[in-house]
Amino acid sequence: MDETPPAPQPFVERLSEQLQHFIQILVGAQRTPPRHLKSFLTGTWLGHPLHPALTDIPITAWLLTAVFDVLWVFGPDAFAWAARSAEVTVLLGLLAALGAIVTGLTDWSDTYGAERRVGLYHAIFNATATLLYLVSSVLRFLQPSSESLPAAILGLIGLAAVMYAAYLGGDLVFVKGTGINHTAWEAGSEQYEAVLSAQEVEENKLYRVTAAGVPVLVLRQGEQWYAISATCPHAGAPLDEGTLQGDIVECPWHGSRFCLRDGRVLTGPATVNAPRYNVRVRDGQVEIRRISKE
Repeated sequence: MDETPPAPQPFVERLSEQLQHFIQILVGAQRTPPRHLKSFLTGTWLGHPLHPALTDIPITAWLLTAVFDVLWVFGPDAFAWAARSAEVTVLLGLLAALGAIVTGLTDWSDTYGAERRVGLYHAIFNATATLLYLVSSVLRFLQPSSESLPAAILGLIGLAAVMYAAYLGGDLVFVKGTGINHTAWEAGSEQYEAVLSAQEVEENKLYRVTAAGVPVLVLRQGEQWYAISATCPHAGAPLDEGTLQGDIVECPWHGSRFCLRDGRVLTGPATVNAPRYNVRVRDGQVEIRRISKE
């Protein structure tokens, strides 16, 4: 019986895979820990994704550019200073856009499926806006303000492109859940709950248990017991399937590393610490309790 050959992979998917692979090489995503460059670009050191913090700067700068351009168009004599001000805000937006693009592509390199496709369109519109503003900036500095109408028009088109890109960015976060903290709604329990028989626990082995409906990762090293959320905050990966190195667990999906002693994130792309649990052994049972959120 003849089998139907698989459908060819869409061009967007092929392009995304190749581009992601190239970006991962550039940021050292496949290198051995601690992967300082990727951690820096994702915002691990900040405790918050770096990309959205940077995107506010070019959007604000280019919105101001549009205001200055409109003022100049309707009052070139009264608002001659607006043309000069627009030159400054365009340039400021371009400089900030470079950082936003680099950090955004780094974040995008860890996405899959629909979010990867939307993220690619988000990047294309942002890149288009940046190119338009670059040309606009060159025209502004090469031509006198009295002849900068083409530069202003290019800027307004660029603003439309960046605003649509921002809409797609909102879709990524608020609809598809890209970049959110996947442990934010883990309530846990304020009371100790028995989850394992202490005799069954082997040393230096990761155990996945459930406490108050929340998956938790438990580790014993000698007389020390550690427990953190079993869900990676970055993308929701099961940390119990990760690699254990001393008291550090590495996420099996994107390589984020967490210290089991305190839940601290050591290596990106994760930016949020893993929730911690107190552990005690009573009557031969391992009991855990969620440490209150800070």
